[in-house]
Amino acid sequence: MQVLKSELRKQARIKRKLLNDKMLSNERIAENLLNLEEYKNAKTVLIYVSTEEEIKTDEIINIAFSQRKRVAVPFCRDNHGNMDFYLIKSLSELKIGIFNVREPDIDKSEFLNDFCDTVNIVPGLMFDSDGYRIGYGKGYYDKFLERYSGTSIGLCFDEMIISDIPRDNYDKNVDIIVTQRRVIKCNNGGCNG
Repeated sequence: MQVLKSELRKQARIKRKLLNDKMLSNERIAENLLNLEEYKNAKTVLIYVSTEEEIKTDEIINIAFSQRKRVAVPFCRDNHGNMDFYLIKSLSELKIGIFNVREPDIDKSEFLNDFCDTVNIVPGLMFDSDGYRIGYGKGYYDKFLERYSGTSIGLCFDEMIISDIPRDNYDKNVDIIVTQRRVIKCNNGGCNG
C-alpha cells in the first residue's frame, strides 16, 4: 500500500508541474471556495499555508482577515503526525518551520483548542471521487481529521482528481473538494458534483 501511494505521490508531483494556467486555476479555486456556504458561515478558518507547488492560500488567508474571520494555521509538533492550530493575525507572523514550511510562531500566536464554527482547508496532491487524498505521506491531516468534527474542504486542481486512491484504515476523507471547475460534495464516503 505504501509503495503504491508513494508512486502516486511521485506521479502527482510530475503531473502538477506540467499543468497549464496554474495562476488562473488558483484564482478560480479561491473564488469557488469563498462562495461556499460552509466557508461563509465559518467564524474561524483552519488553513494550510501553501508552499510554492501547492494551491495558493495566501490570498485566501488575506481575504479571510478582511472578512473579519479568525485564521488558524497548522503547527507540526513533531515528526509523528501530531499537529496543532494557532491563530494568526497576519502572514508576517509566520516563520519557516519543520519541512521548510511556513508555520506560526507559537510564542507569539494563540493556541486554538475550540473548533466550533470552523472550516478546515486541507492540502493534497490528488483526491479521488470519495474525497480521499494523497498528501505528503506524514499523516498529519489524517490524524487531525480523526478528531475534527467540522467541515473539511480539500483544494485540488481538477486535473488531479482521479477515480480511486488506495486507502488504509487511518486515511480520512474530506467533506468537500474544490477545484477550478467544480465543487464536489462528499457524504459518507460518496461524492457528487
